[in-house]
Amino acid sequence: MNPGAAFRYMRGIARGVRRGDTFPPASRVPSQSAPLGSRVLDTTPGGFNQLVAWETVEHTIGISGLAEPLRVLQLSDVHLRKADAALESLCARITAIEADLVVLTGDVVTRGWSREAADRFLSAIPKTKFGCFAIIGNWEYWAQAPPATWRFVLGRHNIPLLLDESVDLGPIQLVGTDDALAGMPDLARAFASVDYARPTLCLTHSPALFDSIARPGVPLVLAGHTHGGQVVIPRLGSFFLPRGSGAYPWGWYENGNSHLFVSRGLGWSVAPLRVACKPEIALLRLEPG
Repeated sequence: MNPGAAFRYMRGIARGVRRGDTFPPASRVPSQSAPLGSRVLDTTPGGFNQLVAWETVEHTIGISGLAEPLRVLQLSDVHLRKADAALESLCARITAIEADLVVLTGDVVTRGWSREAADRFLSAIPKTKFGCFAIIGNWEYWAQAPPATWRFVLGRHNIPLLLDESVDLGPIQLVGTDDALAGMPDLARAFASVDYARPTLCLTHSPALFDSIARPGVPLVLAGHTHGGQVVIPRLGSFFLPRGSGAYPWGWYENGNSHLFVSRGLGWSVAPLRVACKPEIALLRLEPG
């Protein structure tokens, strides 16, 4: 790397770090497993930098009012740039997963993304009983993929974008919010058609919105955004968490009867580095409860 490129690279890292907090206290709190348990289904060996050491983790939770088990595949924070060997490896992994529903919880793309990479990833999403639904993250806004553009890209793969909207899937209602960091979420609009007597799953990109979403009748909220800290140092916690993370760096949390799961995500931001924080493919098993 020549001196000019190195300077631009370090300047980019410095700017990225200013968009969040270094070693926030919340990142030193041990992450919790799902209410009915979490287990690693498969993992890729990784060295010091675990950037492409994909790990599939199954999380199980009981949902009151759910009539039948439901498997939800959550893919978050892919941060696509270009089509390359790493993307092909990820696509091969997710295509083989069996699920009933797939949800994309934002930041699928990032600055410099290509249509080729987006189409390759979206085409690899497994076909499921209830399809695939997406919400928007801050990087779609910041990387020239605002709602109109991103809805068009997703539409080419028959993936609806839920922007403060809900959809009735039969066994469960699905709500998707605008991003709390770069967008303007309207929760009244998002939940306007929800029947709180029936189970509801809510998707939101930035977990800081969880406390506003938590309410009776919404037993589960799925989020991403944090990358699990991306670089985690023993006893010190995450080197960096972006704004919008709140007190929720990764794992399971609760507020009243509502549970939040924050995925570690699949990609990277600020710097191409993951330490003690493998990228996560999350498979959630929702059981009648």
